[in-house]
Amino acid sequence: MVLLFFVPAQGFAQPHPPLAAGAAQPPAVSSLATGTAEGLIKLDVVVTDKSGKSIPGLKPSDFTLLDNGEPEKILSFQAFDGITARPDPPIEIILVIDTLFLPQHLIPLAKNEVEKFLRRNNGHLAQPVSVFLLSETGLSSTPQPSTNGNALADEIARGIWQIPAFHGTQTAKETAQLFDVPAVASMTSLGSIVLEERRKPGRKLLFWLSPGWPSAGSGNAFYDVTEFSTRLREARVTLWSWPYPDWDFTYKNFLAPVKSAHKVRYEDLLLNVLATQSGGGVLETRSDVAEMISKCVEEASVFYSLTFDPPPTNEVDDYRDLKVVLGKPQLTARTSTGYYNEPVYYDQPSGAERIPMDQLEQVLEAALARGDKEVARKLYGVELTERMSSTRLSSWKARLPGKESRAALIALADRSVFLPLPAADISSTAPPDLATQKLILSRTVDYLNKTIVKLPDFFATRTTVQYNEPPLPEGATWKTAMSDQSLHVRETSNTTVLVRNSKEVVDSDTRKRKQRNAHLDTEGTFGPILAMVFVDAAAAHSEFTWSHWEQGADGPQAVFRYTVPQHTSHFEVGFCCLADPDGTIFFKKYPAYHVEIAIDPASGAILRVAVTADLEPRLPMLSSGAMVEYGPVAIGGKTYICPTRSVSIQRTRTVQLVKEWGESFGVYARFETMLNDFSFGQYHIFRAQSRILPDDAPVPKEQPHYCAELTRSLHIRP
Repeated sequence: MVLLFFVPAQGFAQPHPPLAAGAAQPPAVSSLATGTAEGLIKLDVVVTDKSGKSIPGLKPSDFTLLDNGEPEKILSFQAFDGITARPDPPIEIILVIDTLFLPQHLIPLAKNEVEKFLRRNNGHLAQPVSVFLLSETGLSSTPQPSTNGNALADEIARGIWQIPAFHGTQTAKETAQLFDVPAVASMTSLGSIVLEERRKPGRKLLFWLSPGWPSAGSGNAFYDVTEFSTRLREARVTLWSWPYPDWDFTYKNFLAPVKSAHKVRYEDLLLNVLATQSGGGVLETRSDVAEMISKCVEEASVFYSLTFDPPPTNEVDDYRDLKVVLGKPQLTARTSTGYYNEPVYYDQPSGAERIPMDQLEQVLEAALARGDKEVARKLYGVELTERMSSTRLSSWKARLPGKESRAALIALADRSVFLPLPAADISSTAPPDLATQKLILSRTVDYLNKTIVKLPDFFATRTTVQYNEPPLPEGATWKTAMSDQSLHVRETSNTTVLVRNSKEVVDSDTRKRKQRNAHLDTEGTFGPILAMVFVDAAAAHSEFTWSHWEQGADGPQAVFRYTVPQHTSHFEVGFCCLADPDGTIFFKKYPAYHVEIAIDPASGAILRVAVTADLEPRLPMLSSGAMVEYGPVAIGGKTYICPTRSVSIQRTRTVQLVKEWGESFGVYARFETMLNDFSFGQYHIFRAQSRILPDDAPVPKEQPHYCAELTRSLHIRP
């Protein structure tokens, strides 16, 4: 669900969807959600000298990042020395005793070495530690990560384990079948741990105490390779394995990157291969495992975090080789050896032809004789570079041959509502002088303060047509971006809206339908949007700029523009949900925005208002805006200026739930445009004897008139 609200300055707040049952507040979200300067790809880099000692104190200028051999710009840089600069949250240590592939005589050794590590420094651990046991009965663990090493070691010694609270969806029977194949069970357990860690912020070091599976000869090997590579990187997990000395080290023959499904081998999924490619490696020791783990942890406490943006690609699972080069040749950098780039990491251009208004008229004239579906097909293949006025839209709707072509035309026109008009539609009349501009705006303030508050309580019918892009073709993955971004009708609904004391009330049955079905929701069309844009402008001392005269249905309209900064914004945009950590966290923001208003110069009545959010880069939302047109309507025998048409439009990332390793998790998929077209009619005065609310609907509380306090002066830029 995508939401777009107009929040008045008097403290009015719209309800937000609750989190999923049992969901905790997220500790952090990705840079896509926070709008920070971080890039899409994050790397944790450990730098050592020839003796293996970690080197702190390096600066961004010491690093060169090569992506497929080409220098890539580092967008953010953080340095941690383990003493004065430590990561928050701290690095988590994960120890896994894999009894499925450890010889029986080495299992006690592995447990003893884990206990020895936990009891170092009198059991006072510098980082939180989790311990897992993988056996024929399944994957189990000690309780939550802890820095009390003695307590963890005592639990291991007593054999006290509990099933980890993962989000797995497999049944007990499926789990039993899974552990009939040790290699699959071991790989699935690694994947489950990685997905659980992906839900947490911060860096992790995962020590897998076994040589791992000898081969994984089933399933889609290339898919598994890309999944492990991507999820380990997203979870910020550096993996280490423990092949005891008599193990065959043939894994070194399979460290070359897997660039396509045609070249993948099952040996590319060996644990030692995954560990090396993650920036970790192999613990080449038998008797001093605890000491080796401690050394790795100490070494990793000094590290650098770099982020960058991958280059755009049209290829799914486009492998990119990574290398960090240091300005001092005696130093070595260790990090992920590569990543798989995807088309959906960026918004892809539309395949539609962009044409001006006069060319669209030619297209329509030529296609009229070809029938409804053919006209619609033509319209789906184009996008406008200029705004289609409501007058032009009404004229062409009357001429089109059928329902599908009219719906396609409305979507095309609605998509253009924030674009400039064609030059032919802009009046050549000279701009008014500053005194006249001030007079027009003063009439508008008077209109808001005196005229709107006299509106009676009324109800009206709102017809909503929801538009969405076509679904992905059958067989396409979440990684696929589409060039066909045409908008098609998804659902049409009629709603009775009561406006009482300038507050919208929608019947509860309609709200239930919206919660189940709506992809884009807008509230505040009646009144709040006008209060918001003027009160925010006055609070920020925004300067109104003259734009142009344009011809409306009933005469010339004076068009002004201005901007509202973020610190005074009451324009709320949002959607459900962020992919991190698991696709259940609601996103909302109050961005800066800019406004275009069309005013009747004689009365000061606002006839059109268009609000467009100025969104920060790297948000999961590219654009968001709403337009409302007003016109004369009869209510109770009198004429008032009320909404007649409205458009809400947003382009956001979609979130897809992916099931892997018995778990479901959210990923960011393609960008998609969602659009709602609203039309309003059947205005009737609301009288005491009328009741349109169901019995379970709350009685609306008395609210102050939204515009009653608008008394600040408005500023005009010369």
